[in-house]
Amino acid sequence: MPARSRPFHEPTIPDGYIVAVDSSQHYHTALDGKIVIAWHKNRGLTLSRFKSYDHTEVVEPENHACESIRITANDRWKIVAKVLWWIGKAP
Repeated sequence: MPARSRPFHEPTIPDGYIVAVDSSQHYHTALDGKIVIAWHKNRGLTLSRFKSYDHTEVVEPENHACESIRITANDRWKIVAKVLWWIGKAP
């Protein structure tokens, strides 16, 4: 899937880069600090960093102008894959 960033921040994975993901790696305990893909039925996919704080789990975009998304058992956001690597064209 091609990556898309939001303005105001140079992302780790720039626009247009290709990411390789592993959909078997979606267990929260092994993903703290990793870049993941989260999915919501109505809002689509987001590529963000997964963080675990005590009993709270969130996916945090690198652009701090965008809000973090809290992941709860009752929420519709699901972690669907871990990003393994990315590649893009040199500037």
